[in-house]
Amino acid sequence: MKKNILFILISFHAFLSNAQIPTINAQGGESKVNWDYRFKMNKENEDEHPFVYGSGCTESPTKSYASSCLSQQGNSSYFSKNLIDWDPRTAWVEGKSDYGIGEYFEIDLPYGGSNIGIFNGYQKNHDAWMNNSRVKKLKVYGDGKPICFVVLSDKMGVQNFDLPSNSDFNKYKFEIVEVYPGTKWKDVAISEICSYGCCFSASTFIKTDGVPMAASDLKVGSEIMTIDLTNNSCKSSQVMRTQSTHHNQMIRITAGQSIIELTSYHPLFFDGYGYTSLYEIKKTNFFNNYEEMTGTLKVLKWNDETMTSEYCTITNIEVLTGNFLTYSIEDLSHGETYIMNGFVSSTYKK
Repeated sequence: MKKNILFILISFHAFLSNAQIPTINAQGGESKVNWDYRFKMNKENEDEHPFVYGSGCTESPTKSYASSCLSQQGNSSYFSKNLIDWDPRTAWVEGKSDYGIGEYFEIDLPYGGSNIGIFNGYQKNHDAWMNNSRVKKLKVYGDGKPICFVVLSDKMGVQNFDLPSNSDFNKYKFEIVEVYPGTKWKDVAISEICSYGCCFSASTFIKTDGVPMAASDLKVGSEIMTIDLTNNSCKSSQVMRTQSTHHNQMIRITAGQSIIELTSYHPLFFDGYGYTSLYEIKKTNFFNNYEEMTGTLKVLKWNDETMTSEYCTITNIEVLTGNFLTYSIEDLSHGETYIMNGFVSSTYKK
């Protein structure tokens, strides 16, 4: 009787713990991907055919560990290091005889990362992806603490999701909860995991020598203005590399008459901090939320009338949730600084 009561109490506690964490649906993915072809195109012409998650704003975890791994078969290995080798044609495959429910992998993200990208299944080729099982649902832990569930689509390519806004951890664990069965094998695979740091929303306009350019029109070769803050001079610069992805969470900043929507990791120039992100300021100063920064934190803006930069107090910070198409400028032919919606920003700095 006592054992039954204890089991009920433990089960009820587990139910309450799971009920208190959010469930997030990942975005993106593709029905079919030929990675051999994409790698070939990337090698031949990186500017026109960039690898799907590019560089700059993209971080690969520095360490990985898994609860189990499928034994090596011929020249193919299935260790957790395949999750962070920048190659979706390799994969971590759990080593249990069933569908791997409860198996997990862990990663270290020393630079953080608001948006996670997961390449679900064994994406060596479409047949391998179909034959092996894929993940349907993951339980995510930060430093051992459950923080959310993530539901993945049964698709190839990369799927993205944002971690909850209070997830200020550097070590994450991903536990298999549900799967999509493979046509041949129960083995569950994930090919790659990465994080995306900085992006701005599609409603952003970038300063040019003429009419401001919409974020959606940015491409390699686009001419925008770069700003030398030492003498407040502007000159034209070409976009050398850009990126677009999806985010589930954005930050809306209001300063004066200007509004910008970006990820919490995107760099702006703040008074007393230089180029950094709201996330870093929040973490460094132990703020409980972003709203606590309003009224005191100042951000650098560009004044087109006086052709000078000036600080402006942030009057409102709002956390937005949804499905946002975002963009980022990763490299310029000259300089690093550019103006978006009047705010001074730069190519990504870790």
